[in-house]
Amino acid sequence: MSALYRDSLLRPVPWLAAFAIDEADIDAEHRSMIDMYNELCSLTVLDSASARQRLLDEDVAAVMAYHFNTEERVFDDIGYPETHFHRQEHNHLRWLITPLYVSPHDNGFAQALLKVRTGLVEHIIRHDLGYKSHLLDRNGR
Repeated sequence: MSALYRDSLLRPVPWLAAFAIDEADIDAEHRSMIDMYNELCSLTVLDSASARQRLLDEDVAAVMAYHFNTEERVFDDIGYPETHFHRQEHNHLRWLITPLYVSPHDNGFAQALLKVRTGLVEHIIRHDLGYKSHLLDRNGR
């Protein structure tokens, strides 16, 4: 594993209050996914084979799919006007996950893992926070 990947993998992404969209289930899922990717990154530095096994054991793709379904149900409940675009962003994250399951080399796996973690955080900031005002309005805040 290259030093660049090693350094990046060892720097966890902290959960920030600014990531919260004020929907308890979704915020908990976001935080859990960030924690899960941080743990996978750390484990990859120690033992890539164990990280790959944990990826399978945790069924990371299913965890993300479950989360996307949670969000998309909320979109329907609040009549979110950007639903179609947001669903496309979910498909982009699904696409980013694929190399985690097929990369035969440690550097390829590490690179894919970093892309997914970064993509998830960017998605929360750029897209999920976009429907926060709709949630607040629905909740009378």
